[in-house]
Amino acid sequence: MTFRFRSSDQPGRDLWCPSSEVARAFVGTAEVFSHVFDVDSGIGDPVDGVCVIDFRDFGALCAAVVDRFGTTDQGILRSLSLGFVATSLVLIDRAGRPAPAMPGPAQERAWAALRDQHARAMPV
Repeated sequence: MTFRFRSSDQPGRDLWCPSSEVARAFVGTAEVFSHVFDVDSGIGDPVDGVCVIDFRDFGALCAAVVDRFGTTDQGILRSLSLGFVATSLVLIDRAGRPAPAMPGPAQERAWAALRDQHARAMPV
């Protein structure tokens, strides 16, 4: 079974169609970071295999994770954040939303390269 991720303002348009296992892992990670950074995840509960994303909230969550990634010296937190941010940036890009602010051009290029690498592994 696959899940479908869609934007709240683009009903019917799939942004990502991962397996249910991958979808549950991603949604769970978003919920964990939502609690860690005290912001809403923006990801709605799955209904009939569809998760609707409110990109205002989801973008704020991604921005909080990116910001903390750039300011922490906690290697494990950075490692845990890496895949979540890369996957999130693909969804943000596919929804036509702006990426969170990056701390500088080098970080922006690095995140863009990782986003593009992840995009190739994220079926629509």
